[in-house]
Amino acid sequence: MQAIRAIDEGRSVIVSAPTGAGKTLVAEYAIEKALREGTRLVYTSPIKALSNQKFRDFNASYPGRIGIMTGDVTINPDAPILIMTTEVFRNTIFEDERRIADIRQCIFDEIHYIDDDERGTVWEESIIFAPEDIRFVCLSATISNLREFSGWIAKVRNEPNLEVVWSEDRPVPLRHYLFFPDRGLVAMKNAREAFRDLRGRRHQRGRKYDIVDYLVENRRLPALYFSFSRKDCEHLAHRYREKDLLQPEERERIMTLFDELATRYEVKGLWRLDELSRLVQRGVAFHHAGMLPTFKEIVERIFTSGLIKLLFTTETFALGVNMPARSVTFDRLRKFNGVTFESMRTLDYFQMAGRAGRQGIDTVGYVYSQIDAKWDTEEAVRKTILGKVDPIFSKFNLSYSTILNLFQRLGESRLEQAAERSFSAYQRSKKAWKKQMEMLARKLEVLRETGYIRGEELSDKGVFASRINGYEIHCAEFFSRSFFYFLEDEKLFLLLAAVVYEPRRNEGEIRMRRDIVREVRRESASVVAEFRDVEETKKIRGPIKEPDWSLSGAALAWIEGASFDDLKNFTDVQDGDLVRNFRMVLQLTRQVRKALSPSDDLSQRLTELARRVDRDEVDAERQLRLG
Repeated sequence: MQAIRAIDEGRSVIVSAPTGAGKTLVAEYAIEKALREGTRLVYTSPIKALSNQKFRDFNASYPGRIGIMTGDVTINPDAPILIMTTEVFRNTIFEDERRIADIRQCIFDEIHYIDDDERGTVWEESIIFAPEDIRFVCLSATISNLREFSGWIAKVRNEPNLEVVWSEDRPVPLRHYLFFPDRGLVAMKNAREAFRDLRGRRHQRGRKYDIVDYLVENRRLPALYFSFSRKDCEHLAHRYREKDLLQPEERERIMTLFDELATRYEVKGLWRLDELSRLVQRGVAFHHAGMLPTFKEIVERIFTSGLIKLLFTTETFALGVNMPARSVTFDRLRKFNGVTFESMRTLDYFQMAGRAGRQGIDTVGYVYSQIDAKWDTEEAVRKTILGKVDPIFSKFNLSYSTILNLFQRLGESRLEQAAERSFSAYQRSKKAWKKQMEMLARKLEVLRETGYIRGEELSDKGVFASRINGYEIHCAEFFSRSFFYFLEDEKLFLLLAAVVYEPRRNEGEIRMRRDIVREVRRESASVVAEFRDVEETKKIRGPIKEPDWSLSGAALAWIEGASFDDLKNFTDVQDGDLVRNFRMVLQLTRQVRKALSPSDDLSQRLTELARRVDRDEVDAERQLRLG
């Protein structure tokens, strides 16, 4: 009621509460109020998949009155309720603020992602530079430094009456247990004794307990089993499919639903569908970002029916998806951070653990953490499960495109004043704020030295780069040197694919004749190297990426009309990553086209290129319209 009263009074509000505590109800009230009063509202989320889900959910309740803009998809953009990724909202603020001039309210879902290394800056820029008359509804998991965070928002938005709602209560309480491989289930109160015994018997062999056996025998299903490895998710699903968790009547229902969804999403005949079918008919499935988006959608739809009893999934399933289970199990409490393995943060643990416990069905939710005898310590485990949620910190780091936009609008002196409105400046973090201001000054030097800023104005190249968000330097450099004009359409696609692609470990074979891309590969590498050299002299942290041509074989096959199944002959990149990268190329193609004059021949070529790429499994709008 506290949050609803603030919305009724036209004030901004921030709600910080555990996963599953009902924060979505606040958003739904704001949407209903906007529709009732005839005003417009934007709903932002950190990832496209969550935006798509919200579009489906809200469009089912308010057909024809919901729009979506994610970079991949634009449907009904003039609708009174507009779903956006936070990045698209930020880009709209900089590109054409008039497009959101009549927006009166913005919902920021999962706003604690302001602490995310990659996405955090986008959230800060959106909060700082959004039109002054927009009111915010901020939804977040529990934030330990909420007073500090809300104080910053109140100051930067000039809203001293910002309402702050904080709660630790869950409608369905959680019970947390440890699971030792040689001992079985251990309550948290007995953790010290269990770890002491573990150290004493570290090298002894004995009976091995199985967590899935426990879940089945003790009726703790359906369960979400979190693993931080895509490969392990698939391996575990196949390992446990022999459990056969369904009754005959349930098997008939789940396969009927599976066939209906496979038909709806037009995926019958795709090479991995049979594999998924064999798992689903036993009540088991896996879910991760490497899957074809339509396959992920099918798994999510079936899981909501309650017929999938055991879902092996990565942490992406926990982000904003309202799909709870009776139990949550962690394969381990340590995850790879890109360099080494480290213990999970308490915030991340509770984001996932919060999926346990179904309102109206379960009296409690069960959370089980498997203990790694070799690496886990009592201290680290207690800190993850029982520790205080870590405070969120600013990750403010202006991109070149944002700097150019602000320089053009405000000039250099006011640009620095704008940067001083960041959360980092408000936190007055010792060294961090000073480093950020130094980095801004260095980036301005880079932009002057490379010809993007001349005197107090942007050059033509600078104006072009300011209209692109993400890989703006690559595109501006290639454009200014006429690369985009002398390349054939197929090679232009391969170049853009090389710009966006960042391989995972041990993936990405080319499997094509290298002479097809030899010349453009050599020349583009030289152009990027020139800019990176300037960045190195100015000591820029995180220089622009070098093109990676590992997708070239699959990209060339796709642009020449190959089926999606054919692409497995050209690359070992997973289906979901292929789709995501091709969609990123599409998004970049559209941005470059918008930066050009409509009469430019290149604009027409890019339109045709986008048409050739945006088909079948890559066509995000098609998937969304299919339901």
